[in-house]
Amino acid sequence: MKWLSVAEISKITMIPAPTARRYASLFKEYLSSRKMGRVTKYPESAVEIFKRIVNLYNEGLVTTEIEEKLRAEYPRTIEVSATERTVATQPSNMMQAELSGAFTEMMAHMTKSLEVVADQKSIIEEQREDIYKLKKAFVLLARSQKKIKALPQFDMSAIAGEYDERASALEQKDIELEEVTSELSQENSTLRGKVEIMEAELMRLRKDRRDMENYFLDKIKRLKS
Repeated sequence: MKWLSVAEISKITMIPAPTARRYASLFKEYLSSRKMGRVTKYPESAVEIFKRIVNLYNEGLVTTEIEEKLRAEYPRTIEVSATERTVATQPSNMMQAELSGAFTEMMAHMTKSLEVVADQKSIIEEQREDIYKLKKAFVLLARSQKKIKALPQFDMSAIAGEYDERASALEQKDIELEEVTSELSQENSTLRGKVEIMEAELMRLRKDRRDMENYFLDKIKRLKS
């Protein structure tokens, strides 16, 4: 089997060397490697994984999403010494399955939480837009009433009844608009509180994720030793 350095893989795949090194560090769990002196080298099959990573980034995926794709398409690798290779593989496989299941469940929960937060923010933005439109309507209505009052005085006995009726209807409409604006403001405040709660929950989930990752990493180290 031919082993390649990061520089050689960079030339084959046309990936800039610094970028290839970053990929090798970020996705080392899916890249078999071997230390040869001071240089870490990878099998020829790793070229396909490097190309796959580039394509996924070009498709707009982020690092966590690419990890999920690689987890489904390629086996995860763990570097072990020559003496550790004699240990039975069944506990390691069980540990990998446990880690994979826990991580998948955690990511699904976090994705659902992010979707809820996004929905709440969208609702708040719609409420703000409605309130802005109502305020603008109030301003236009007030200007219209001022213009009517500023008209020259003349005998309005012929249209007095119709004017009073329309003025009464406008006043009633003002009251209704004020009530709707008040309700929208209260709903906006409630939704903002929900978003703050969801963001706090999201922060807690991220902390739980870090704690769980540290726990599993410590467990893997103990298993190796």
